[in-house]
Amino acid sequence: MDAVAGIRWYHTIELPGGVITPGVYDHRSLAQHLPLPRSLVGQRCLDVGTANGFWAFEMERRGAAEVVAIDLDDPAQRDWQGGTATPAPALQQVLPPTAAGFRVARDALGSQVDRRNLSVYDLSPGLVGQFDFVFAGSVLLHVRDPVGALASIRRVLRGEVLCLEAISLPLTLLLPRIPAATLWPFDESQWWIPNRMGLKRMVQAAGLRVSDAGGPCFQKFGPGNLRPARGRRPTPAWAELWLSIRQKLLTPLGTPSAWVLACQR
Repeated sequence: MDAVAGIRWYHTIELPGGVITPGVYDHRSLAQHLPLPRSLVGQRCLDVGTANGFWAFEMERRGAAEVVAIDLDDPAQRDWQGGTATPAPALQQVLPPTAAGFRVARDALGSQVDRRNLSVYDLSPGLVGQFDFVFAGSVLLHVRDPVGALASIRRVLRGEVLCLEAISLPLTLLLPRIPAATLWPFDESQWWIPNRMGLKRMVQAAGLRVSDAGGPCFQKFGPGNLRPARGRRPTPAWAELWLSIRQKLLTPLGTPSAWVLACQR
């Protein structure tokens, strides 16, 4: 499939004809181990930070009556450490656009998912309505204000939200009962990495009631996993060494993560 070959994929997605997109992440096995309802028949669902749409298509496959997927088409619109002064070509390298891959996958699957160019901060009932089930995967890491992002999700939530996020494994092991987080040390569109309790506390701080939580689990890498380009600032030698060690340790496993299932109070 020529259209697949010309795209840098974030998600590994199975398409008709035996085509599998070479994504940075492969969530196919993880989807079976999360508390994602087996049946979403009749429900209106939202996928926050959809990228190439893996989770949106999965909710549609499970029978959702309607799926709305949101993401930002322009990387410059995202929250960047140090602001948005990074030249456009560099932004494209660090965070390549994902809308084209979404469109290719949606057309191949015959999907009806409605993808909108929208920030999580701008979610409101007047703009998108309300949802019975919301999936937010790897969203909080990329926003300056994770609690504010969760509060925006709460505004459009009438059912449950499932958050799947990267966590700090060392902080989770060292501080299993204390909420804590570390700040991503590079000039990128990445911010706070909590431990498992920190993720749970973020959800509660946004005014949501936690009904279940799990992890650590691992978001496995796919064939498209390549070391991303750094941001506009020079990276200190210690940081490059830390990144190299982290990459070698985590590549066979994937990204340490946790999930939280929550609803309105």
